[in-house]
Amino acid sequence: MTSVDAANDSPVHLDSARGWVTACGAAIVVMAGFGTIYSFTAFANDMAEEFDTGLGPISIVFGITVFLYFGSALLSGRLYDRFGIVPLLIVGGALFVGGLVATSYVSVLWHGYVLYGVGLGFGGGLFNAPLFALVALWFAKHRAMAQGIVATGSGLGTMIYVPFAQRLLAEYGWRLGMRWLAVIAVVILVFGLAVIRQPPRVQAGSPRRHLSLVLRTPAFWQMGTSGIFFTIAVIGTIGLIIPFSIDDGVEELAAGWLVFTVGLSSIVGRLALTSLARPLGSVRLLKIAFSGLPVAYTIWFITTRVDAPGTKYALLVVFASVLGVSYGGFVALLGDVTAHLFGLASIGAVVGIFFFFSGTGALIGPPLLGFTHDASGGVGVPILMVGVIALAGVLVLLPMTRHPLALPTYIGPGGPPPARAAAAAAAPRPLAPVRMPGTAPAPVTAGVAASAAAGTAARTVQRLPVTAGATAPSPTPAAVPTVPTVPAAPRVRPLDDGLVAAMSGPRSAALRVAPPEVFWPVPDEDVSANGLS
Repeated sequence: MTSVDAANDSPVHLDSARGWVTACGAAIVVMAGFGTIYSFTAFANDMAEEFDTGLGPISIVFGITVFLYFGSALLSGRLYDRFGIVPLLIVGGALFVGGLVATSYVSVLWHGYVLYGVGLGFGGGLFNAPLFALVALWFAKHRAMAQGIVATGSGLGTMIYVPFAQRLLAEYGWRLGMRWLAVIAVVILVFGLAVIRQPPRVQAGSPRRHLSLVLRTPAFWQMGTSGIFFTIAVIGTIGLIIPFSIDDGVEELAAGWLVFTVGLSSIVGRLALTSLARPLGSVRLLKIAFSGLPVAYTIWFITTRVDAPGTKYALLVVFASVLGVSYGGFVALLGDVTAHLFGLASIGAVVGIFFFFSGTGALIGPPLLGFTHDASGGVGVPILMVGVIALAGVLVLLPMTRHPLALPTYIGPGGPPPARAAAAAAAPRPLAPVRMPGTAPAPVTAGVAASAAAGTAARTVQRLPVTAGATAPSPTPAAVPTVPTVPAAPRVRPLDDGLVAAMSGPRSAALRVAPPEVFWPVPDEDVSANGLS
């Protein structure tokens, strides 16, 4: 448990300087993870020539790696909820660096599937998704901006590492280049262990029960399905944008700068869209970010029909910029949207499942584009195909609700925090007495027992026996016999004005204006089986 600010009943670690330092450290570690993996696109052509194969088989290495990088979050999210971030950084970092070094010595391509895929993919995935979940727990008011800073790491990795990997490739070849990337990864992971801190644990509901309820909501499956379509398009593009551009007549160095443009514009998208999250809403911005993908692929397809080199490259820069903004905004907003819609309970597991969906798309995307390119003999067909996939993802995501889900594991927005609820339970408030029709009103007294006795007397009128042919006399207040015993007055928790106002409308309407951090758990016995809305 953590300390609470008495002025606003919020944990004191939220939005603190320690949280901002942790967010920046997490961004640097994410930069190393994404950048190292995405640098594979710089090595792809040379690896294909050395192993005498096409882009399809080579792209499987990248697909497996990114699938495990995202997909292992299904496990790492639960491990984070239980053990925290430090063990995951140590074990995952060791696998990440070891896989990179081992891949530089492979002599058979399928060894790269195992070493590069399991080492970089599974190892990096052990700490990637938990870093996003960890930062979400450090912030409340500025959560979207903090998530944007962490997600900026992947943009920096794309922007810095790919051109750097091209320089290493030109100077040393792909094998020695990977070993240099391993050395850099060690330095950054040690730095991350020094500055990243686990946030204090706060009470946020029953994780296991909450996760089961999240999995039953339509919004969860809309986000998960659209995430698959999103990563099929984006990861497939990032993995093959350099060879596709070279095949379309662009020089190799200029093609590398397109990846730099994707990374730079993704940083702009992350910071710009997350800064607008509070006034415009994270869910709305998530949909806008995704909607940019079909636009980007339309521009890319047009470039394949342009012959003038200058015009072609200018359009490719526009395509890379739109792709980067859409990609950066979607990744940056994903954590904040998860907390906004589903709350903070078991957030590591929920984010981990979403990363698993993204990993599934990443496993499909690069091989799908690579083999389609080999079969069609050009880049037009795979670009058109991936544009249609991106459009399908937009259509899945657009109907998703923008409001927090009224999951029955939460009460909100007038619900008192646990400390206040305990004090309120100790102060009983009686129910008002009930008077039956045709009886005298109960006397008004200051005592609770007198009110309860009068109400009980009014409800327990006894009828006098009536003989045949006689008229039953009308009872008078003085002649009405009463039960002498007085039951104890019911104990009811007093309601503050905020809770009364919230309870006067439907729960879903009340939750729309409440951020997740004001939600508090209720006992299991108060949860209805059909409480989802």
